[in-house]
Amino acid sequence: MPHLYGSLTAKQINTIVSTETLMTVMTVGQPVLPLTAVVGAVTLALTWPALPSPAIAGGFETIVPHRAIYDVELNEAAERSGIKAMSGRIVYEVQGNECEGITVQYRFLTDVRTTSDKFLSDQHTSTFESPDGSQFTFLTKSFVNERLERTVAGSAQRGAGGLEVKLSSPQERELALGDASFITSHLVNLLDKARRGERFVRTDLFDGSDAADEVVATTSVIAASKVVEGKLDGEGDGIGDALNGLHSWPVTMSYFDKDVGRTAEHVPVYEASFLLYENGVTRKLVMRYPDYSLKAHMQELELFAVSPCEREG
Repeated sequence: MPHLYGSLTAKQINTIVSTETLMTVMTVGQPVLPLTAVVGAVTLALTWPALPSPAIAGGFETIVPHRAIYDVELNEAAERSGIKAMSGRIVYEVQGNECEGITVQYRFLTDVRTTSDKFLSDQHTSTFESPDGSQFTFLTKSFVNERLERTVAGSAQRGAGGLEVKLSSPQERELALGDASFITSHLVNLLDKARRGERFVRTDLFDGSDAADEVVATTSVIAASKVVEGKLDGEGDGIGDALNGLHSWPVTMSYFDKDVGRTAEHVPVYEASFLLYENGVTRKLVMRYPDYSLKAHMQELELFAVSPCEREG
């Protein structure tokens, strides 16, 4: 989710799917959206320290390159939210491997109707994470009624003292933040913990979202593994074919403001529940905000060929 790829190499740029490509898979006239859950996807708790992260990320080979398209609908809304209806679509695409790093492209389009107004919200996000999990580049463009409202772009580097974040938009800034994982490393860590049978994971996370000026605390609760056959309610035809026989884990991930003190009343600013598959695909997504929640049903899933990993030497 970067700016126009200023710090990326030509090879890395070629792995990023253009915004125009993503737009072609979104049906004209339909509300659309995308994650980074994951991704990105797709985004705990209290002010506990994050678990230490390895210098080498590792595990990127478990993430299958793919494009997933989800239809989004309003699950519930509190009266104080003013929301009467909301629908949309998410397009989420992952490319790369353990040698080149991982690029995530995400678009989230929502048609929102309130008691007094209606508008179209459109978010385009691109990120790149280096193979060792030490560098992260991000770009997010937010549109309202097709008008660009905000651009957030920059890069982050993990160092001995934490994160060094350099923003190029909306204005040039340099920030020193606490240590944190980036989104693909976090996903790989969740999969590793799930395979080991661990049920509770705490991680401090930086994903370049919002103003890209803070680390958030996350808590993930992982349920027992299961194999789901066939399509689920609300899904497109053929979705189950690509995932049949694969293990998945129901996951609930909560995001907390690290600046809020550790209190019994501490509640997440955002929470997502989903089925996480062993290859990194997510399904059956529910996104909960303080005053409303959304459900996302997978309509299309395309698994891309894995490019060979050519290690130097």
